Amino acid sequence: MTSSPVEAEPSAPGEAVAAPELAVPGNVPPPVVAPERYDLALDGFTIDPSLVQNADPVLRDIGLTNAAANKLLPVARDIMARTQESLVRQIEDAAAAQKKTWHDAFVADPEIGGAHRGETEHFAAKALDALGYLQGHPFRQALNDSGFGNHPDLLRAFRRLGELLGEDGSFVRPLTAASRNRPVWERLYPDETR
Repeated sequence: MTSSPVEAEPSAPGEAVAAPELAVPGNVPPPVVAPERYDLALDGFTIDPSLVQNADPVLRDIGLTNAAANKLLPVARDIMARTQESLVRQIEDAAAAQKKTWHDAFVADPEIGGAHRGETEHFAAKALDALGYLQGHPFRQALNDSGFGNHPDLLRAFRRLGELLGEDGSFVRPLTAASRNRPVWERLYPDETR
């Protein structure tokens, strides 16, 4: 006689032996019936109906009841929160790396960095001031916060503009004494020759 893979342990005289649940025919759990419509709710959150609509076939496929699907929501919320935090951290790290790259490129640039760094910063600040972006202006703050203010090409452009604004620069301002003494027709039509 062969023994079955699942045998009941011997019992004391007079004690009934419990058969394994799966061995009893008719002891099959009732099939899970998916609801006609899933009503998902999570305290403190509004769930987008289109997300529920997209999740519906998956929830039905794995045979979840409405109660079981709602039990998963807090876990899904935590997964999303951690994913979002991780993504924000990655973006911040990438931005910090980009800022450092621009700063290092500026400092190493032989034309505007190195020994010329202080001069470049002076002329760039002068150009920003002349354009109306004085120290503390939101645009200037954005340049500092983003690190874009250390981009070599931006600094090169502002340095050149600052140099043109110098006392001996060749930048012609429209309201200088020379321009005010010219006849009106020359000021209105500078490209016309007489």
